[in-house]
Amino acid sequence: MKDRRLRPRRSSLALGLDALAIVLAVLAVKAPIPRGWIEHGYANAFFALLNRALVPVTNVVPFSVGDVELLVVLVAVVAWWVGTMRRTPRPRRARVAIRLAAHLIGYAALGIVLFELLWGLNYRRAPVAARVDYRNARVTDAAVAAFSERIVGILNANVAAAHAETLDQAKLEAAWQPVVRRLGDNWDVAVTRPKFTVLQPYYDAAGIGGQYSPFSFETLLNAEFLPFEVPRALAHEWSHAGGFTDEGDANYIGTVACLRSKDPLIRYSGAFWTYYELPEKDRRRLHLDRRVIADFQASRERFLRHYQPKLFAFQWRFYDRFLRSNGVKAGVASYGFFLRLLVGTPLDADGLPVVRSKR
Repeated sequence: MKDRRLRPRRSSLALGLDALAIVLAVLAVKAPIPRGWIEHGYANAFFALLNRALVPVTNVVPFSVGDVELLVVLVAVVAWWVGTMRRTPRPRRARVAIRLAAHLIGYAALGIVLFELLWGLNYRRAPVAARVDYRNARVTDAAVAAFSERIVGILNANVAAAHAETLDQAKLEAAWQPVVRRLGDNWDVAVTRPKFTVLQPYYDAAGIGGQYSPFSFETLLNAEFLPFEVPRALAHEWSHAGGFTDEGDANYIGTVACLRSKDPLIRYSGAFWTYYELPEKDRRRLHLDRRVIADFQASRERFLRHYQPKLFAFQWRFYDRFLRSNGVKAGVASYGFFLRLLVGTPLDADGLPVVRSKR
């Protein structure tokens, strides 16, 4: 016969462990860590080891590992709650529900700790703007106009060839790896192969294009993307897989990689995603090939097919708060900063960003 006097002790111990998990989560997010250790001890050591060990494993799996993880967690939580409440006499259910909620918060706190260890500490890396020879003074109207002309020229020159081929991921990787190496990754990143998710209806409705999952080391792309949208979107997510968390930085890396490629589809995709970041006055004065205009119309129709404005606004606000809580002060506005980086940072003869000299 079990001693009922042990139950309060076990309950107190469990609540104590929940409190400890919350403290660990706060420390994982807020504790000051030297940026040098983040760069060399974490991003280019521990995280690099995880990437190279686990990405090849998840790449072999034909479905989304993250979907399975989510399903297992949801089923486990529901079974835990329902089973516990059924075994609990009615007079005690309210108290037990409060205790279960506390335990759930404790498990969520452990999830935060795991997130920080698997990927989140990369948010503390120096941003790309601090790594490259970026100067705000270079971002003049004339420089932006010249860059706009370059983007429109790439679109018009490559539209026919881009539609005549399919994506060769090896070519995209060959253009992308030197960029992240130049920007601080001193290891060959194991790139993720794109997968689709059972959450595709939510992706469509909320306007989500893709996601890198740090819990499953894989990239999820919107299955509705048109072929010419995929290369830059994939290079963006690869940048996250390489430890560059800021959305503007991932946009910059993905765009530089695409524009330096000699492959027409990859170059076209990089220019395609950049076009609507150009000033409206430059877009008005520059002429687009009618086939390029048709691609933009097709992309807009694809986006609006299942788009739900309220869900999109909710997702945008949620992600903005998430980014800000992880040290990205601009929040979702960081997506657009990459245009200033593109114009204000010189490239070398290989199309790679010139980095700041170390003194």
